[in-house]
Formats: sequence, structure tokens, C-alpha cells
Amino acid sequence: MRTLKIAVIGLFIIALNLLAPLQTGHAAVEVKQLYQARVAVTSQATSERNEALRTALTNTLLKVSGDDAVLEHESVQLALQNVRNFVVQYGYQQAADELLLWVQFDQPQIDRVIQQADSGVWSSRRPELLFWVVAEDENLQRQILGGGEDWPVINELRKAAQTRGLPVKLPLLDLNDSMSISVVDLWARFEDRITFASSRYDADGVVVARLYQADSAITSDEWMLDWTLELGGMRWRGEVSAMQPELLGGMLVADVTQQLSQRFRIGTNADMAGTWRIKVNDLSQFMDVLRAEKLLLELPSVNRVQLMQYGEHEAEFELYIQTDPAQIMQAIDLSRTFIPINPERRSEFEMPVYRWSQS
Repeated sequence: MRTLKIAVIGLFIIALNLLAPLQTGHAAVEVKQLYQARVAVTSQATSERNEALRTALTNTLLKVSGDDAVLEHESVQLALQNVRNFVVQYGYQQAADELLLWVQFDQPQIDRVIQQADSGVWSSRRPELLFWVVAEDENLQRQILGGGEDWPVINELRKAAQTRGLPVKLPLLDLNDSMSISVVDLWARFEDRITFASSRYDADGVVVARLYQADSAITSDEWMLDWTLELGGMRWRGEVSAMQPELLGGMLVADVTQQLSQRFRIGTNADMAGTWRIKVNDLSQFMDVLRAEKLLLELPSVNRVQLMQYGEHEAEFELYIQTDPAQIMQAIDLSRTFIPINPERRSEFEMPVYRWSQS
């Protein structure tokens, strides 16, 4: 009888997942308005505007590079002292019950100062991450924090993700989730259960974060959060601490963003400037060729893209680049639009081949 009951529950879980809304596969969301920022202000006074412009530039540099270290560089400090040189346009917007200063910055100048700070530009195509957050309170009671309730740590997570240009999803914590995964599964990081429960959200990567009271022998802060990220077979982990638990939401996003951008941002290297070629298959119509060319041109450190030949649904492109081709390949690999055909054999001496996919 017990075996039958377990089997019925298992079939019920499968049925719930099959009934979940179907979503088309994707990888890497295109983040819009990378070079724009909005900062809350209380008035349109000049002194407050100047301070808000500096905050907007700081946030934009972090969003474009994903690199906290750029803020310490001399070139960035100089830019923050002369912020108006980077502003293309600004204005005020009324949103709900707050006044916002909206700023559009000059993209070439922003990119240039980031390169001068020995960092790089993170492409606008970024992985969308699903965040599972489990919090343990002072009584050692654990709870999954979803996006449907007003949790301060989740609110800070969302705010930081918007500021940093990181696409995020949060679990619904509905009946489907409750039947698919438990607090124990997440706290123990049972990979099979997490993968199963996460599949309905169609995210590119999954973050599992655990929030708990800190050990005084480890840190003077009162709260800690450790996290793991799995993205396309790659794994990262880290931990942050703070005196108030709600602060850990923003710190989590900053830490994850720092790790991701370190791998995927592209720096300019004049010594490596030159041309580099790739092939793309399954381009069934010429409009697909134009779309592929546009996507390649949007990659950082790609100055120009030229179609060299096209026939039998295959195109060969020549890219004029200012960085290591390996960094360009990392950026391309984030998108399922270009599926690598020969990833295990790729080298600097072999032209990479991709399959075009619009799924």
C-alpha cells in the first residue's frame, strides 16, 4: 500500500509539471538601457542633482562592467569628479510616490573609462538566473523566500538586480513548487530535486542561497549568506555577511554579478586587435544572416562584422575585434542562438562553427 501511495504522489508531481505553462527555451536575456540610470531624489536642487548624477554614473559603471574594482581606479575617480562630461541627456520623472532623476550616458566614453580601469564590458546579453533563497531565523526555523511576499531581503535582491542589470526570477512557491521541492532539499542542496523543481522556470542558471545567523568565531557580523550558482555546467560559490539580514539580498546579487562578469566581460587589448572568422550553419533565409550579423556586431570589442560568403544555408563572417578571440567565444556561448558545433575541438587555429537557432 505504501509503494502504491508513493507512486501516485510521483505521478501527481509529474502531472503538475506537465500542466505548468510552457515556455520557449532561451539563453541570455538582452538587458536594455545599459547606459541609462534612474536615481531617487527629493528635489530638483542643483546640489542634489550633482550628487544623484554621480550615483547614476557609479551604478552605470557597475552595470556595464559588473566589476566593483573599477570604482577604485584613478580614471573612474576622475570621471566621477567630472560626471557631466559623460552625460548625454537627463530629466526628472515622477514614479508612484517618488521623484526620479533619469540620466542617459555616452556609451563610447563609458566603455573607454572602463577599459582604462583595466576592466572590460559585459555584453548586454546576460544569463537569467533563478534564485532559491532559504532563511533560518533565530529559532533555527527555516523557510523558502519567494517573490510573492514582502520579504526585505528579497526586495533588496530585486533592487540590486535591477541596478546591476542582472535578469532574475524568483519561485512562485505555489502547489507545484511545494510538491517538487522542500526546505530540506534546498538547504542540503540536493541537485536532482533542485534541477527538477527549477525546470519549470526555464532559467539559464540556478542560484541556491542559505541565510542564517553567523558564527562569531568566523565574522563580527551577525548574519551570513552562502550561495552556489550552476550555469551551463559551470559552478560558482561564495558567501557574504552583514549586521542586518535584509542587506544580504543586495550583497548576494553583487557577489554573483562579480563572479559572472569576471568570466564574461570583454576587455580591449590593442595588441590582439585584428580579424577573426566564424561559420554559422542553418541560416535558412537571408534575413537570418542579417540577424546573425546584428547579434555579432552587438558583442563588446567587435568593431565591424563583414559577411564573407553565404550559400547552402551557411555563412562565414569576419569580425574585426580588439580582444582575445577566446573572450568573444565566451560571449557567444552565452546565447543559444549560436549553438557551438565543434566545442571540444575549438582552438585559436580552428575556425569555430555554430548552428543558428531561434528556439
